Amino acid sequence: MMDEQTRKTALQAEISLKKAVHNEIRKKAMLGQYAIIDRNGRPARVKASELVKELDQRSQ
Repeated sequence: MMDEQTRKTALQAEISLKKAVHNEIRKKAMLGQYAIIDRNGRPARVKASELVKELDQRSQ
């Protein structure tokens, strides 16, 4: 069982990682690149610009 401090640290780490990934996907979108993601347990090549739209919709 995690204590409160460990839980807070884990949550901060998760938030930081999500922000970092989102920023990198945005960079790829600006460069017109693709990203490889997991879709239904399989790798999928997706235009980064489409992925940014998906991520923006999820965050609303």
